[in-house]
This record gives sequence, C-alpha cells and structure tokens, in this order.
Amino acid sequence: MKNILIITAALFILAISSRAQSGGWTIQSSPTTQNLNGISFSDANTWIAVGDGGTIIRSSDGGMNWTIISSPVVDALRGVCMHGSFGLAVGISGRMVKTTNSGLSWTEIPRQTTRNLYSVSISDLMSVAVGNEGTILVSLDHGSTWSPHTAGTASILFGVSVNGSSAVGVGGQGAVVMSVNGGSGWGLTVLGNQTTFFYSSSFVNSNTGWAVGSTATPGNVIIRSDDAGFVWSGQSVPTTEQLFGVSFASLDTGTAVGGNGTIIHTVDGFNWVNQTSGTAQILNGVSFVTSVMGIAVGNSGTILRTNGALTGVSSNNNSLPLKFGLSQNYPNPFNPSSRINYQIAKSTFVKIVIYNALGSEVKELVNDQQTPGQYSLEFDGSNLSSGTYFYKLETNEFTETKKMILIK
Repeated sequence: MKNILIITAALFILAISSRAQSGGWTIQSSPTTQNLNGISFSDANTWIAVGDGGTIIRSSDGGMNWTIISSPVVDALRGVCMHGSFGLAVGISGRMVKTTNSGLSWTEIPRQTTRNLYSVSISDLMSVAVGNEGTILVSLDHGSTWSPHTAGTASILFGVSVNGSSAVGVGGQGAVVMSVNGGSGWGLTVLGNQTTFFYSSSFVNSNTGWAVGSTATPGNVIIRSDDAGFVWSGQSVPTTEQLFGVSFASLDTGTAVGGNGTIIHTVDGFNWVNQTSGTAQILNGVSFVTSVMGIAVGNSGTILRTNGALTGVSSNNNSLPLKFGLSQNYPNPFNPSSRINYQIAKSTFVKIVIYNALGSEVKELVNDQQTPGQYSLEFDGSNLSSGTYFYKLETNEFTETKKMILIK
C-alpha cells in the first residue's frame, strides 16, 4: 500500500499579509530553563510537559502553576501524550517513560530501539511512537510490549497522531505514513520534495487532520486531509516562520506554533490568522483541551497559556444570574445572522450546538468551561439554506433547546 502524491509549489504560496489577532496568550512562570519539547493533558486541570535533560513538569491547576517531577532518564524527552491517567513520553536514544497516575510519577520502559524517538500518541486501542530512520513502534497493551513496523521510508518521523484504530505520522523529505488497521499495516505518501519537512500532525477523528512543517521556500506549510492521511491539500499560511506543533480541539478550531514565538489560529479549519504570543522563543509544541483552553511550550522553559474569549461571544458579569437560561434568538426569522443570549448561574462546562430539522449537528458555537454571567453570541447562517434550525444549550445541570427560522 504505497501512494505517491506531489503537492506543487502553488499549494504552498502564502498569504503574506494577515490581520493580527490577539489570542489571549500569557507567559507562565516556569520551573525550568530547559527547552520544552512536548505538552499534553490528562484533563482540563492536569497537564504534563517534557523537555531536554529528561525534564518532566506538571500542572494541576490548568497550566497556571508548574512543578518539576522526578524523571527516570536524563536524555532529552521529545514528545509526550496523556490518555486519562495513563501517559507515555519518548526521547533521544529510544528512551520511553510511562505514568499510570496522571504524571505524578514515571518509570522507564525497556528500550525497544536505540534510535531517537520524537513523538508518541495514544488512543483507547493503541499507542504509537515514531522516530529516526522511519521507526514506528506500536503497543496494544498500554506500553507493556511493542512491535516494530515499517512504511517503506527511512526518513525521520517527527510527529504522529492516533485516533481509534487509525494513525498518521509525518516527517522529513515529505514523508507521511498512515495505518487504518490498528497499526498492523502502514502505507506511505510523499508530499512536496526533499526540502519538505513535517514536524507535527493532529487528527480530530479517523479521517480529518492537519500537519505542519517547513519548506525551503517560503519556509512553512500546513496541509489538511479528510481521508485518513492518504490525500492532502495545502492551506495558505500567514507567516514565513517554520511550524513545529499543531493541535485541533474540533473540526473547526486549531492552533499551530513555531519559530520566533509564532502562533497562528483557525476557527473554520481552512483560514489562518496570526496571534500575539509575547515571546520570541521557538515554540515546539501546543495542545488544546477545548476550543479556547490550550498551552504551548518552547525553548528556555517557555510556557504560554490561553483561555481566551470565544470568537463572537461576549459576556457581562456585572449582574450575576441566579439561574440558568436560554433566550429566544433575535431577530427570528433571520437572514443571515441572529443573536443568541444565555445566562450561566455557576461555573460549569457549557456547550451550544446548532442542529438542522433532521437533528444533524450543523455548527458547534460553544464548547468550554464558563464562569457565571450573562452571555451573548452572534450566529451567522450565511452558509446554510433556508429552513428551521434548533439551538441547544447544555451544562452539567441544565439543558434547553429553542427553534429558529432562517429565511433567505
């Protein structure tokens, strides 16, 4: 199963100028000056970052405060992935470490290779680690045993993303490797040319994902696949800096990071804008637990955190509500936009989704932890056809659905 696909230079032409957008990023105090290479979360509160010198740091308050965790290795750790309380980190000379208590303690796994490992990813079904000379290691028992695999490339594999029984790895010389059968068989796609390097990938389901990296000219690349990594399309990028990390929390919302403190963001999965990071350090990794709550890490112990305002959502907390509520949209009927107001009585996870008349999800408007207050958001139905739609508010304690009508 080998598939060669060349993306021409035209796909990599950049949108040189772009509107800068603040993403609400703040620099956090770091307990280390070592370069941090990877970041992952157990839940919204518990985060793990790894770096040079075997560095492992942990936060239990959503990334605001960090402590150093004892590491069983001194070689650089290049990638980490948490899956609930279970986690794996990999690094130079084939080092692999494992946690089963949300990163509080780590033990070394006997080395399966002496080749450098750069990334690891975990699903309910399997764990995959990748590295030098096309190395692919697959575990079906939470890291206890590993089996080596090959996809017909000797290129360095820098990133991997696992979702269910599917996995996509990316690397040097345009190499993209993929498996759709639980890691037992792997295929190869080659994109670009010898100067194309992909450093990170993020798949939100078994089919749709993104990869980021660099090219000799103009210097970076973002590609998207909607068929499990077999075919890709290029996207315009508002920066000439190399991109080293990418994370998508949903089909629409993603963030990529790279050289010179670069952070770029998309809210539709296709169009990207710059965000202000407040640092010139190289950013090596990024991870988002919701569409607006994420952490990026980089050189010299750099840690950035965002819990920024949702695009199109405003809040008024001057008068805190006593109960939850969802108001009728206005205007209604509408064309093409309408405002939705709602109120939150206590801190809780909030989700607002638009459905069509058949009950199929059309758009996710909110998916985030929110504090008590009055909230208002604008829904744009420009890309929808006329008809009846429903919008649903869900919290831990309250659910309500209302109808709205789009007339064009």
